[in-house]
Amino acid sequence: MLVWIPIVVALLDDAIYVALIWSQGERAPDVYTVPFVAAFIALMTVLLGLSLLDEPAAVSLRPALRAGAAAGLIVLGVLGAFSIGLPLLVAGGLAVGAAVRTLAGRGVFGVVYEISAAVAVLAILVIGFEVTARIIVCPGTGSAGGEWPGIVTHGFSWVCVGGQARFT
Repeated sequence: MLVWIPIVVALLDDAIYVALIWSQGERAPDVYTVPFVAAFIALMTVLLGLSLLDEPAAVSLRPALRAGAAAGLIVLGVLGAFSIGLPLLVAGGLAVGAAVRTLAGRGVFGVVYEISAAVAVLAILVIGFEVTARIIVCPGTGSAGGEWPGIVTHGFSWVCVGGQARFT
């Protein structure tokens, strides 16, 4: 039950997020960020779902699967705190509880697996944001602009004029 609740909460939050974004009509020039976030949330639910399997491989990876999903949901929840974040924080907190309970009897290696999985998932999140923020699709007419502060790389500013992007 401790794993099913975050799966359901994250999936519902993901569906609402996608529905709200698509209902807004005009797309932002960084058109790939929204699909990345939606896919990332879905991936976290897949990790949690895999952790429920009774197959030997899934059982041995259970701590890592749950810890990775928990880290991803919590960090994305913090980043999206003023929009989609609160349900993700709740789901991530429950996933943390499931990950901690899974550690029973696994010793230091269980902790190492959980930390490694959390770091790997967060690396995927950071790389995804860094890449999708740089793919700007300018509208054919009019102008738009924005900036990306960067997470691990230098930030940049962009301006779209007449369908062409200029980066600084």
